[in-house]
Amino acid sequence: MFFTNMRYSIQFTGGMEVVVDQDLAWSNLDVELTAALQWKWYEDFNVAIGEKDWFDSVLVQIAVDNDDKVSEVTETVKQTLLDTNTIASLDDILESSITWPSIGEYITRTAKNALIWGMILMAFYILFAFAGMRELISPLLLGIVTIITMIFDVSIAAGAYGLLMNLNPAVQIDTIFIIALLTVLWYSVNDTIVIFDRIRENFVEKEKAMEEWRITRKDVFEMSLWQTMRRSIATSLSTLLVVVAMYIFGTGILKMFAFTLGMWVIAGTYSSIFLAAPFAFILSNKVSK
Repeated sequence: MFFTNMRYSIQFTGGMEVVVDQDLAWSNLDVELTAALQWKWYEDFNVAIGEKDWFDSVLVQIAVDNDDKVSEVTETVKQTLLDTNTIASLDDILESSITWPSIGEYITRTAKNALIWGMILMAFYILFAFAGMRELISPLLLGIVTIITMIFDVSIAAGAYGLLMNLNPAVQIDTIFIIALLTVLWYSVNDTIVIFDRIRENFVEKEKAMEEWRITRKDVFEMSLWQTMRRSIATSLSTLLVVVAMYIFGTGILKMFAFTLGMWVIAGTYSSIFLAAPFAFILSNKVSK
């Protein structure tokens, strides 16, 4: 997604979307509309045919900076739909929306801030929540591992979303995608903290046994993983059942939201069990040496 085919919605770039009660799959509307906008001397725009809530849609990503341009683009799109006999009348337009670039810039800035500060604040939470066990394992190390696992989870979910963009031109980066990623971050760190908390409890409980060399640091980590594995898998499966139902029976933004969450359930369960704890063990051994 980040290197090949990232497409921002008009919420980020500015532009117009028109949903019609007609089949656009085999039309050349995108070519006709591109020619019409070029004839109006517009540059740096993109036209795509997609799907929204089971109806075909026309997406026009274009920067409009005043009311006159808004009216002109709107009129051009609607007139092209009529001239190409794509629609019989304007009554065939089910939905029409236009977004100004200034709004898109604001959404872009706040979305980046939400993701970056979300990760930073979660790392600080780990740092202070596990400060009491710094003699056994560094809370800073756990915070670093938590950020790494969050980046892994977000990358898997975003990558799967990018593959979906290859299959459906209407799938784009929008505010619902950002909300889904923030939900992924919260859910991911929640499962990781549960495992780290069990590691902390076992370290405190087995500290005397460790001093007498009856059990090792590796034993504590492995014991903690087995104790939390059933809970983690059961929670993920129950979440996955709901997400699958949302994806099957939902439409539009609900389906995309469910898809992104579903990818996390797979990635988050894997990373919490097979990435976070083992990575923390490897780093703790290196730090202790």
